[in-house]
Amino acid sequence: MKAPPLSPYGAFQGTLFSYYCVSPLNLVAFESSPCGVSSTPDVDVLSKNKCILIGGLSDGLIPTPYTSKLEKMCHSIGWSLVQPLISSSYLGFGHGSLSRDTEEIDHLINYLAVHRSAENVCIVGHSTGCQNSVHFMKHGNKELQTLVKVIALQAPVSDRESAMLQTKYSENIDHALQLKKEGKGDELMPRNSFWAPITASRFVSLQHKNGVDDMFSSDLTDVELTERLGHIGKHHHLHALVAFSGSDEYVPDHVDKDLLLERMCGAMNRLCDPSSLVATPLMIPNGNHNLKGEDDSDIFTEELRKALESAAI
Repeated sequence: MKAPPLSPYGAFQGTLFSYYCVSPLNLVAFESSPCGVSSTPDVDVLSKNKCILIGGLSDGLIPTPYTSKLEKMCHSIGWSLVQPLISSSYLGFGHGSLSRDTEEIDHLINYLAVHRSAENVCIVGHSTGCQNSVHFMKHGNKELQTLVKVIALQAPVSDRESAMLQTKYSENIDHALQLKKEGKGDELMPRNSFWAPITASRFVSLQHKNGVDDMFSSDLTDVELTERLGHIGKHHHLHALVAFSGSDEYVPDHVDKDLLLERMCGAMNRLCDPSSLVATPLMIPNGNHNLKGEDDSDIFTEELRKALESAAI
């Protein structure tokens, strides 16, 4: 056989554990701890600072090119990196929902707090992981929300706006809406409607203007953006880093990225104390969707480092 390439996103050492094991589920997470901090179950030697990385559609473990760099940065300031698998990981998103994801993130953070010494938590969301972060801060367990000191939204882009450029967009949306109307939201969409198996309900959530996943579209009004994002500003203990890539290949050309970033942060800050804004914008001019460029991932991890250092004080 031809020799495979080395792991392109790096190799990791740490502890793999089940954080929710109730039949038929056995959800696991992988935690890599800073040097000098044991990854054994002894709670006295575990890092109290946990950075959770949640990828986008079809992602699982090691979801981004910058995962190794993120781990190194976290370790340098006393944070561990946690990479969970949820039911929506890999192709599971097609039959899932943000509500199911949030329930499982609840279980993850609760486990980290009870069994792995978590006191300060950061959630880094990449792509659809951004929706997970925002949804959790609205619908997650209120006590667990207080542990989350930082959320970082890396590539918070609209699934709907790029889908609307496809020739059969209206036909596919109408079909999905009709299935939901008939009480068949769990039925799968036709194979040619999406690149992975997906139910009508999740299709509508991702690609319809009133979908639960539709949080970051440029055609949403300021009122609509605030309805979707404004709750972030109510968490006065929270720092939200919103990182947008100037060369994101999943953002249509007609979208003014700088304006959209400004409007998203404005929506998050609209309901908070003007003297203590929660959301900070970060435009990465040459970055692509998953920050595969070294300079681009450096910009992101450096800004996140500053946020984490402040959160752990």
